[in-house]
Amino acid sequence: MLDIYERHYEAIYQYILFLTTNPAIVDDFVQETFIRFYHTKQIQNEKVLLIRIARNLVYDHFRRKRLLKWLPLAKIDYKDEAPLPEELLLRSQEVQELYKALAKIKMNYREVIVLRSIEELSVKEVAHYLELSEVQVKNYTAQGLKVLRNIIGREADV
Repeated sequence: MLDIYERHYEAIYQYILFLTTNPAIVDDFVQETFIRFYHTKQIQNEKVLLIRIARNLVYDHFRRKRLLKWLPLAKIDYKDEAPLPEELLLRSQEVQELYKALAKIKMNYREVIVLRSIEELSVKEVAHYLELSEVQVKNYTAQGLKVLRNIIGREADV
């Protein structure tokens, strides 16, 4: 069981962090995800099950709190090389714009965009994880990106 934790910890941590944008609560969700996973009797695809458990935990939390915040669209990369201050400022502004735009689109679009664009999962993987058809994933991705571009374009014109 420890090998499952080691294999999937980073991916589950990142996924929950992207959904919550709150590093203070991520560890609790990751821990609860793996606890629930280990109590599951039927395991066909461990990563699929871990993502579903994590997703449900986060959604339940937000439903209870009635907080729906969404994520900056940038993979966290823990490299040793530090970016220049100008790069950090530019990235920060871009992330803020993207964050505001994402907050304005439908939840199902957001999640598909996160999994496809940030987590870089295939259409087939996203469909499997979210229990959607591949056609739905493609449609949500296209529609979500179109809405996102329109929102960002309108805000740039202001």
